[in-house]
Amino acid sequence: MKKYLLPLLSIALIMLSPSALAQIVNGRGIEIRVQGVPIEEKGRIDGAYSVSDSGTVRMPLIGEVSIAGLSTNAAAAKLEGVYKENGIYTSPTFQISATSADAIRQDQVTISGFVRGAGPKPFTPGMTLYQAVAAAGGPNEFGDMKRVLLMRGKNSRVYNLNNLQDRNIILQPDDTVEVPEKGIIPFRR
Repeated sequence: MKKYLLPLLSIALIMLSPSALAQIVNGRGIEIRVQGVPIEEKGRIDGAYSVSDSGTVRMPLIGEVSIAGLSTNAAAAKLEGVYKENGIYTSPTFQISATSADAIRQDQVTISGFVRGAGPKPFTPGMTLYQAVAAAGGPNEFGDMKRVLLMRGKNSRVYNLNNLQDRNIILQPDDTVEVPEKGIIPFRR
């Protein structure tokens, strides 16, 4: 048994992906994917990110996390730990791959929930709440436009996008917008 274990271990080490050992560099792009979270939550996380010149990445719901100089595996483990420590996800599994691209994006908003194309979207100055949902393809058949959640830092507020005034709420970079599922309509006699 022992004579087979050493060759298998050697093969496993050789087969480690170079991207799994890649080091994260300031000012460069990375791709982040997450598993082990509800499907509608993947849209908040999955996507391309830019590592700032100071070595941080801005993650939805937790803000800036320092990852420069870490291997992609170590950075993934760090993100998993931060999300768990903050009680956001119980068992996330992150995958990070380094890209050769320069900074991929600076300003973005993240659209999640019951929309047709969840995920990070480019932020443009003057972008409204309604425009952000439209950038995600609008609500899907289950999306409730009457209870759209805008999260900004540690603050959150619900808006009714059937109301013209709420549609025109101006967003800021790194806002997160969530379109919830429609509630069940109670039976009435």
